[in-house]
Amino acid sequence: MLTKSGYLHYVQCPLNFWLAEYHPETAAPPDPAAQRRMRMGQQVDQAAREQFREGVLIPWRPDPEEMVPLTEQAIAAGVPVLFQATFLAGDLLVKADIVQRSDSGWHLIEVKSSTSVKEEHLADAAFQFYVLRQAGLDVSRASIMHINKQCRYPDLGDLFSIEDVTADVLDRRPTIEEDIAEMRRLVALADEPAVPIGRYCKECAFHARCWEGIDGLTIYHIPRLNAAKEEQLEAAGVLYVDEVPRDFPLTEKQRAFVNFHARQEINIDAGAIRQALAALRFPLYFFDFETIDHAVPVYDGCTPYQQVPFQYSCHILYEDGTLIHRAYLHPDGGDPRPALLEALLKDIQDGGQVIAYHVPFERGVLNKLAGAFPAQAPHLQVIINRLWDQLPIFRKYYRHYGFGPSNSLKNVLPVVVPELSYEALAVQNGSQAQVIWEEMIATADRATKEQLAADLLAYCRLDTLAMVEIHHVLESL
Repeated sequence: MLTKSGYLHYVQCPLNFWLAEYHPETAAPPDPAAQRRMRMGQQVDQAAREQFREGVLIPWRPDPEEMVPLTEQAIAAGVPVLFQATFLAGDLLVKADIVQRSDSGWHLIEVKSSTSVKEEHLADAAFQFYVLRQAGLDVSRASIMHINKQCRYPDLGDLFSIEDVTADVLDRRPTIEEDIAEMRRLVALADEPAVPIGRYCKECAFHARCWEGIDGLTIYHIPRLNAAKEEQLEAAGVLYVDEVPRDFPLTEKQRAFVNFHARQEINIDAGAIRQALAALRFPLYFFDFETIDHAVPVYDGCTPYQQVPFQYSCHILYEDGTLIHRAYLHPDGGDPRPALLEALLKDIQDGGQVIAYHVPFERGVLNKLAGAFPAQAPHLQVIINRLWDQLPIFRKYYRHYGFGPSNSLKNVLPVVVPELSYEALAVQNGSQAQVIWEEMIATADRATKEQLAADLLAYCRLDTLAMVEIHHVLESL
């Protein structure tokens, strides 16, 4: 069967589609962060169904084909709205999120957990629309139902926006027919099709399989390199940045990127770094938030996907070299902001600089806190005014080929302070921290809760300790 999930695999990459059909065991299993996103998607689906009180859910069956007659029975019975309605047209199988009966025909509604309509959503809806018509359903309209980012808890009445995409879906019919023909050809192949790797591989479950043995920066890391130029380099057999010909047409920034990494350059402007550090005033508060985002908001005044802080770490460095650490981790599922804010205003005293790595994130969280808690807004604004960003140092004055394509803290730390590492930690990034915190507040087992809390505190502590040690290295210049 050619399904809508198979079609989306095909749109991403024909090899992805073929491997998903024949060798799904070679795909990387979804990591905890991906599993969390899937759970949020399920929550969004459930919230969308609640907008249609007259809707009926087609009972799930292990074999989706068994849901087809159940759908037909519901339609014959006059049900006005169906969830997970399943349709079969030859070898084409579709399970639709929502179909709604109207005087002019059926309305196909595809539910998405994003805050806008994306290209892949249109391809998804177009494939479904085509199959539904092939299956004999009189579908006349197609829409994408996505999250409305203006919605605020607790009023979830405007959680969704519905955008009509019928015209776009109808325009795509020739493409859909061509794609289906190619999918049928691919699925009949005994051997995997020859498909080159590319920039599109990043989010693919088969990435490790297809990129095995590839080590180093490739042409797909070159910033903003358009598809036409990528194809020219591919045709010439160029994969790594150090293989890009000197006369190949690139923008000035692209050529600088290629040359810098091909030559494995290290450029450190110690004078500019000293000047930047001279602006700092002690004590120095090295600060980092960990936040949770919910597609369907759960705290007062919050919007979808708002970054709500549940934890912070703060290393305080005094001019005499004394270093102390302060931290907060919210222990339960209640709104973490009030207690976190109370602790924060005690830990960050008047005077001195508040240092973060990529200040716009911390500033955004602090601004949201100020908006939600106006009584503390003046104090928060003072903190905001004292923010100082460590990241620009590594964009402008301390450049090292070892950072690779990114100047993130995780890329900079192993080069600048190799003795510090996240590798031994149970939590190694912010996405994992979200998952672990949700596990921590959900478990009733005390020992498990304490261990998860310790893991979170260790991770966030290392984020700010890393900034401290990086600061010492910069000072030593």
